[in-house]
Amino acid sequence: MRKLTGRAGLLCCIVVALLAPQAPAQPVAGNFILQVPDWNQPTPGNYPGDGLPVGGYPQWCSPTAGGNLMGYWEDVNGCVGLTDRQAYAAGPGYPGTAGTWEQGLYHDGMIEMGWFMDTGTWASRLGGPIFPPNAGSTPLANILPGLLNYAWGGWTDNDYPLPPPPPSGTGIVKVPYPNAAGFTHTKGNVALPVMWTTYCGEIDAARPVEVSFDKWVNSNVFLGNVTVQRPDTQQIIAEKYPWDLSTDPHSVVGVGYIDITPGLQNDGTDEWFICQDGWPGPGGGNGGTGQFVAVPLDTMWQQNDYITNVPEPATMCLLALGGLVLIRRRRR
Repeated sequence: MRKLTGRAGLLCCIVVALLAPQAPAQPVAGNFILQVPDWNQPTPGNYPGDGLPVGGYPQWCSPTAGGNLMGYWEDVNGCVGLTDRQAYAAGPGYPGTAGTWEQGLYHDGMIEMGWFMDTGTWASRLGGPIFPPNAGSTPLANILPGLLNYAWGGWTDNDYPLPPPPPSGTGIVKVPYPNAAGFTHTKGNVALPVMWTTYCGEIDAARPVEVSFDKWVNSNVFLGNVTVQRPDTQQIIAEKYPWDLSTDPHSVVGVGYIDITPGLQNDGTDEWFICQDGWPGPGGGNGGTGQFVAVPLDTMWQQNDYITNVPEPATMCLLALGGLVLIRRRRR
């Protein structure tokens, strides 16, 4: 048999190389938080059967990220009643009240967050708010006040008056957490090293962050995976995509970071946010994005909104104080 030469030989070598088992990429240094809820942004058709005369919630990214962030504080950090604890699988569980956040929508708390953030001028619209806005965006300045007002507020769904028959539904109680606290870092108002150190510190403390960018990634152009290694033995796979300069600003939940070289390099290749972007997958070049998306620290970053503490609600504090007084009395 003659030896393959020229282009034929080169082609053969390429095919053999592609078919050969590929060595796994070396993990990169970083940290990440697991168990952050990953509810997707409501869009037309992805919640069929909700029974509402609206075509989804375009540009609902900031409330979606906020709802997932608060869901983490309830589900993982034990702030019971901080969200409504319900994600209905087949439509509303109780009647809606037009123009308010007490609607009974699928992923109710995520939608209600849009009221507190005044997404699409929902709460402040002249002539009365519609039910709810079919489109609209969230000003960056509204994100932290919306998160905090949502945490501070308390209500019972179905506490509105209705004509007979009486309200039928869950009557879920949203517990107020009046001591919830947070702060904001905005581009131009904080030095980049301070922001990055603070962000990484919050992730290290297992507190997710709402992160906003001027543009978002192009999920149709998959650039590959990166394996992220925590200081312990756990790893995740994050996906990389290029920026899509035709997209709108976008808010996501920051759940981790990559920092390959100690110290801030700020070259667009060394430091990365790890985000859950609020859109469905499956990702990996097969449509949409996967759960974890690696986003470079560069000029697209606009703002971080931090929730640093959601302590026990006032009623629980009073109960604890009462128990302490009772113990002291017994000791006397």
